[in-house]
Amino acid sequence: MRPGDRAWRRGRPWGAAVLAVLGSVELVLLPFSGAPATVTVAGIVGGAGFSTSVPLLAASLMLITHPQFHTPLGLVVLALALVALVTCNVGGMLVGSVLAGAGGVWGFAWLPPADPEPT
Repeated sequence: MRPGDRAWRRGRPWGAAVLAVLGSVELVLLPFSGAPATVTVAGIVGGAGFSTSVPLLAASLMLITHPQFHTPLGLVVLALALVALVTCNVGGMLVGSVLAGAGGVWGFAWLPPADPEPT
């Protein structure tokens, strides 16, 4: 691995983004899984779950592409994870909302690495 790639990866909240992406993917795919515990509702109520989980996925991916906005993006991910509790099959059986919420909190609290002091 090249040193430039390593520096690029260190400057991004990878752990937060991975948790949030996993949670949002679980929220998107759960209604299509056919599990007996899922509630598949057509129409406006079904669209509410989809319109919550897709922006959650977009905000999660933006944590990687725009790390300078980690604070507002972390808050958006956390808020959408809380909204998903109501709109997305009880937050994807709680697993999706917990993963996305943990990613949002981690993204909010993440700090970029400090620049080394000149010697």
